[in-house]
Amino acid sequence: MAEKQYNFIYSKLVSSQDDVIGLLAYSIYKRHKIEFIEDFKKKKGTAPTDSDIESFIMSSVTESQLAKYKESAAAILGENVASAVRDELNNINFDFQKSVEPVVKKHTYSAGKTIFLNVIASFIFSLILVVVFMLGYTTESGLRKKTKAVIETIQDAQTEQISDSTQIK
Repeated sequence: MAEKQYNFIYSKLVSSQDDVIGLLAYSIYKRHKIEFIEDFKKKKGTAPTDSDIESFIMSSVTESQLAKYKESAAAILGENVASAVRDELNNINFDFQKSVEPVVKKHTYSAGKTIFLNVIASFIFSLILVVVFMLGYTTESGLRKKTKAVIETIQDAQTEQISDSTQIK
């Protein structure tokens, strides 16, 4: 019996013990191999021979297939990391909202108090407008009187000049 060939695909996919993408790529290869064997049994009604397995392995160790295993592994890892980050951000956001809520409630007035303060502010604003209007009206009225007095003084002076000039002649 010929000596059995061993598959060296692990060393082609995994560069070190902490090579997460390589380890994940190897598990994808193993899943692919199991699917091949199960599909072979279903279609042919018998287990694949060593020759059939060797053909599968030869097609699995091509550079393009190894790259596909690694790309799939990187995509799966990326999706899982992104999902974990999203979950953690949601947890942080939820915790932040829970911690901020009491502070916001403490510094926020009730609807009734807010309406009351708005009514008071509107009343004060209206009062200020009335005072400004009154000051403007009385000032305008005083100016009219002063202007009228100045005009009358000028007219009186002109009348006196005219009367003095007619008396001199």
